[in-house]
Amino acid sequence: MAAKIYDIFIAGAGVTGTADALIASWFTNIRKIFMAEKYSWVGQVNSNPRNNAQTSHDGSTETNYSLAHALEVLWKAIALRRYLDSKGVNPLLYRKIVRMVLGIGEQEVQKLEERFSLFKPHYQDLEMAYATDLARMEPKVMEGRDPNQMVASIYSREGYVVNYQMLAEEMMRDAIRMNPEFEYAFNCPVQEIEFIGDHYKIRLPYSTIYAKTVIFAAGAYSLYFAQKLGYGLQYALFPVGGSFLSLGHIVNSKIYRMQIEGMPFAEPHIDPDILNMMDSRGGPTTKFLPMMERYHYNTIPDFLELPLASAKGLYMILSILHKRKLLGYALENIVYDLPIIGPAAFLNKIRPIIPTIRYNDVRLRRGAGGIRPQIVNMDTGELEMGSSKIIGVNSIYNTTPSPGASICIGEGKIDLIKIVDFLGHGYYFDEEKFQKELGKIK
Repeated sequence: MAAKIYDIFIAGAGVTGTADALIASWFTNIRKIFMAEKYSWVGQVNSNPRNNAQTSHDGSTETNYSLAHALEVLWKAIALRRYLDSKGVNPLLYRKIVRMVLGIGEQEVQKLEERFSLFKPHYQDLEMAYATDLARMEPKVMEGRDPNQMVASIYSREGYVVNYQMLAEEMMRDAIRMNPEFEYAFNCPVQEIEFIGDHYKIRLPYSTIYAKTVIFAAGAYSLYFAQKLGYGLQYALFPVGGSFLSLGHIVNSKIYRMQIEGMPFAEPHIDPDILNMMDSRGGPTTKFLPMMERYHYNTIPDFLELPLASAKGLYMILSILHKRKLLGYALENIVYDLPIIGPAAFLNKIRPIIPTIRYNDVRLRRGAGGIRPQIVNMDTGELEMGSSKIIGVNSIYNTTPSPGASICIGEGKIDLIKIVDFLGHGYYFDEEKFQKELGKIK
């Protein structure tokens, strides 16, 4: 008997992979889907709420986003939020809080005012707040601050904080409900993959799967397998580990600092934790970690197979650190993870937001924080910021750095439109249905 050939094979059951499964099951006529996850349940790596910023980014309060870039993210953020809202009130899955970016000093306040004028026509939820309003909204932000210091913020009350692991569960359940032919397996890492004629052969620990198309939604491993198949060979991974510190119940809002011009990584922010809203988190810190998954040291050998682990790769990273003036930044972030002196050093990052914070308020969270698989273009010697997608023959590879989970449903739509194109005659994506269910409300 001939082996079954699936329409899609999806590697990875975090928010990206489960979003792909959901979009395929909801808005296409593709039925034969197989998903394999290397761990025992969905969302166990970067989708785990202990390992990410829990933010629904939309570009408005991220001051490293231009308006054009922000608008590319906005429709994807709206799709995610419409899906969350469809689940009703579930404070374990998501909550609406105030999300703001704080400007301190005359120059930063002026930049915020200019940004507000530019963004407000596109983001009706945005407002400006000055010292008096901030003292009412977040008292700790103004308490102990020099009264002569200019302070302002752009804020939104549509600041979703999300448990992305639970979101992956919801999307998985909906995909199963909508598509009885959807199959999946846990504890099944991809061991080998090859393209044979017109389909892929994927070897798992206990079986071999055949599929017309594949989507890798496996974080750093997406690039790993892309390169096994000959794609994205110009790219290397610069794995950035992010850690968080507990600050106690200091704020009820998500509060960003303005981005330092030329800095590729966001400034640490403070926000309540979806797992315990009475504990505010500070972070993430950023440091280079030569592994594919945080705290999984058995992934180091796989990282060493990638181009960064070479003389050219080392030279490239040193060049980037020098060109971007990041060497001091990198050393500073290593200090934040050290016992005793780490929290003391981190106070300097937090005090501009919370002037009265003390050493005893800060505690490093052990075992928390994920890996951001930042892409390095080995041809240009540049960090490539934003989401990353490599397209191969009937295949898609998502490494999904920031904004990552925030745009998973929108990226799922983009993936499935491409998959439908791969599959050809007889397959379709229902755009009208997508807009009705998850598009922007007019």
